[in-house]
Amino acid sequence: MSRSMPRSTHRFVLHLSRTSLLAFALSSAALGCRSGAGGAVNAAAGAPRLKITERAETGPITAIAARGGVVYAGTSRGLRRWDVASDDYETVGALAGVTAVGVDGDGAAWVATESGVGRFVRGKAQGDQATPETFESLGGLGNITSLAPTTEKDGAWAGGGDGLFRWDGKGWSPVGEVRGVTSLELDRDGRSAWVGTRALGLFVAEGESARVVPLGDDPAGLEIVGTAVTAVGTRVVGARTAGDDAAGGRLFVLQEGEPQAFRAQPDVRVVRVVDTGKDAVLVAGAAGAERAYSLTLLRAGEDLPAGALRFVSVKKGTPGVRSRDRWVAVPLGELPPPGVTVAAGSDGAVYYGTERRGVARGAKGRPAFFSGAELVGDAEHFSVACAARDRCFVATDGPRAWVTDGDVYRATRVGEADDAVVLAVAADRAGTIYALSAEPKYSGLVITRLAEAVVVGAAQAAVGDTWRTHDRVPLVMPPGTQGPPGVSFAAIAPSGALWVGLRARTEGGDDVSIGAAEIDLAAHRAIQHRAPKEGEKARPEVLPLPDALTGVFFDDGATWFSSLSGVSRWQQGDLRTWGENDGLASELVHGVAKGPGDAIWAATSEGLARLDDKVWRAYGGGAEEAIVACRGVARDGQGDMWIATAKGLRRLTPADAAAGRFGDVVVGGDQHDVKLDRFGRIWALASSSIALVEQ
Repeated sequence: MSRSMPRSTHRFVLHLSRTSLLAFALSSAALGCRSGAGGAVNAAAGAPRLKITERAETGPITAIAARGGVVYAGTSRGLRRWDVASDDYETVGALAGVTAVGVDGDGAAWVATESGVGRFVRGKAQGDQATPETFESLGGLGNITSLAPTTEKDGAWAGGGDGLFRWDGKGWSPVGEVRGVTSLELDRDGRSAWVGTRALGLFVAEGESARVVPLGDDPAGLEIVGTAVTAVGTRVVGARTAGDDAAGGRLFVLQEGEPQAFRAQPDVRVVRVVDTGKDAVLVAGAAGAERAYSLTLLRAGEDLPAGALRFVSVKKGTPGVRSRDRWVAVPLGELPPPGVTVAAGSDGAVYYGTERRGVARGAKGRPAFFSGAELVGDAEHFSVACAARDRCFVATDGPRAWVTDGDVYRATRVGEADDAVVLAVAADRAGTIYALSAEPKYSGLVITRLAEAVVVGAAQAAVGDTWRTHDRVPLVMPPGTQGPPGVSFAAIAPSGALWVGLRARTEGGDDVSIGAAEIDLAAHRAIQHRAPKEGEKARPEVLPLPDALTGVFFDDGATWFSSLSGVSRWQQGDLRTWGENDGLASELVHGVAKGPGDAIWAATSEGLARLDDKVWRAYGGGAEEAIVACRGVARDGQGDMWIATAKGLRRLTPADAAAGRFGDVVVGGDQHDVKLDRFGRIWALASSSIALVEQ
């Protein structure tokens, strides 16, 4: 969808999909707040505890691969690619049910889905033109969970529950009696593969055969979760007991002579062993609280490093291991995200797929989440309307809407046409829900209304929901624009009028804002408000609002508007606008609301501002944190202000406002928007997730 303010981006020039901005967002709540299914933070003694639920995907990341700064990740709904260097992402092809992905030496992706295995092949270069990619099916090989393309032309390994298979450029052939493949890593020679299984142990596959690698422990009941080479050249193997017994973590060290088997300390869950190309990284820990570790041998007499995991020898008197020597896992500063499902390494970095939060790179202090998550895409605005506490509809700049209980999200229909784009949702004070959509051949807004909701389980698809067309609102689009309109905000006033910030796209593809529409839902009448053009006669019913509107706030007898040219107020027939000459540090204003002391606050690109009588003053006492870009502002029923900033969602209490403090970070990340629902809960849109915050 279009944006209300231009933003520089880098783009792939590929015919398969639309590219969007990738901005790594640091997403981990400060002050002990844990991201994921839910967390809690107590900012101060006696303060209400907050439950925070953060989501990026409707389901888990099922596959991931990385090579040379390019990362691929797959889900049950498709495949995405990120270029880490240029900060771009895109959806690749039209695949569904991705179960495995690998990257060959040319950077091309090999993909396994529920319907078979294939690869993307680049066409021949034509001058400076980008070479398009086409998907080449390589047969209906099923139940594949691991892929490892070789350095040989047209060579690859594939593994899964049905066994191990080799591609020789012509077809797939089974290799040996290997079954139940759980991990598959290419050897440093680029041709052979290390193959982990469930209950059968470890194999090395070369050509048409696979040989067993002794591990020094009974493989029955063990599940291999990866092999990797440490910084000193030692190959290590990670395993856990089948069924994911938390006390069953194993580490195997393959050196000359008899392999060494070690058991993890109690309650250590081994998730994955990842080869980054520079070192082996162990991912372990309780579900939702995984950590990354480097493996090293601790000699007799050496103290256990702080936070390290200890592994003890399974067999006393193991050759080459003195009685008090043991392997330990030393925590790395680069933290993984919670809920790791898959992991891949490249050029010293580890990339993670998760259960709820999408894709992230391990980073110091907190993980760096990729943008382009399924629920967010490249949205800069969103809207929320709740039929019940556990049944809310969310729209994020199109093309679809979601229904959620705050945790589980599912795509849903809101009465829009098959080829329409969902623009926004809104609820009135009585809880009636409306949805706005745009159709390709209609230069107006289509408004649908939820007439009857049949709840068949929290966040389930809207089976039985009845949406009816409420109105079709034609709009006069400015000359030089094309296509249907876009929306920057949608909100229903206490009077019952629906206010919609309008956007349009020029013939050159640029996004422009074109004022607002005021729609009387009861009388089915609409007025387009905008500033008159030069020489145009003003009409009394049309408010001369700025073009680039970003938000609206209803305050008793006044209506406030934020825009990219300041703050405007319509009151008693008078329109007043404030800009930089009136104290605003920036006229790029993204939200306006009433804050503590009933003062009007504005979220600007240069921080918060507060209206003091007739003059705006910067808030925050000149502190560096107060100058960060603010993209939205909302006030909850307790009088707390919630500010969406480039460095997190902040809560500013009345006590903070009285003391001039900027408030606590409750949810980390690059926050784009914040909304209050009719139950008093806060919803926040970041570049990589949607969060629900409730007392």
